[in-house]
Amino acid sequence: MDQETVLAAVLLADVVGSTPLYERIGDDAALQQISDCLDAMRDIVARHGGDFIHSKGDDVLSLFESPEGALRAVCQISSQLTKGPLSARIGLHFGAVIRARGAVFGDVVNVTARLSTTANPGEVLISQNFFEALSAGSRSALRLLDKMAFKGKQELFDVYTLGSDDGARSTHIASRGTIIDRRSAPPRQIILVIRYGDQLRSCRNNEFVTIGRSPECNIVVQRPWVSRHHATFTISNGKARLIERSSSGTFVSMGPGHEVFVRREDILLFGSGDISPGMRSSLRDAQVLHYEIVSG
Repeated sequence: MDQETVLAAVLLADVVGSTPLYERIGDDAALQQISDCLDAMRDIVARHGGDFIHSKGDDVLSLFESPEGALRAVCQISSQLTKGPLSARIGLHFGAVIRARGAVFGDVVNVTARLSTTANPGEVLISQNFFEALSAGSRSALRLLDKMAFKGKQELFDVYTLGSDDGARSTHIASRGTIIDRRSAPPRQIILVIRYGDQLRSCRNNEFVTIGRSPECNIVVQRPWVSRHHATFTISNGKARLIERSSSGTFVSMGPGHEVFVRREDILLFGSGDISPGMRSSLRDAQVLHYEIVSG
């Protein structure tokens, strides 16, 4: 089998918003809009020196020799999608990939997919490797978001996103990727609301909500596969996270079809979603907690 290993920037853009579009304007018109969106993304990729690999469903996977080219492509894709009913979850990573049989393989591709899956609609998540591959001038377009845990990975990853134009966040990244100062802007005020059956709890910045089998927990889940002190929800510096410390692990869903498994690690939470201690949320006996992040 012919194959080669190349060093490349990997871009994965997954279009979201198609389901309500089909419902609102009908199958034929929605399919045309989605096809036009995918074609536009492929054109942008080509314009910035990217190599389109494949489109699987509603996503576009591409390789770039130049990280700067990939970043310019992502900025244009993000700008263009804000003008229509569709948006995209986008992941950017950099490293060695294997090209074979017209496709790409390897851990870099897998991490890019995890970044894309974790992103909110309209958001770009960018790895530390990609950040470090950029020139110092290009790095100034990004801001450090946080450390994140990804399924199957032992270590936490520094994750960046595109810098906002509204000045809401003022994280500044030095040329070597160090944080200069985040104290110049206060963290955004959010509330994390957690519901389990008739139990409802919420927490604000620097507060905690514990879940587990023990009566001492804020939310008690009386099932044998749930640890006594299973996990903790918290908010710190304007970011919500789940601190998982159980022996059985927890399934976390932040969107339809995007469920990840975490065990004894922290994971950043976005938007709203479901938490299922010890077993997949689709199983009959699963005890599912729903969380939602709202403005404070």
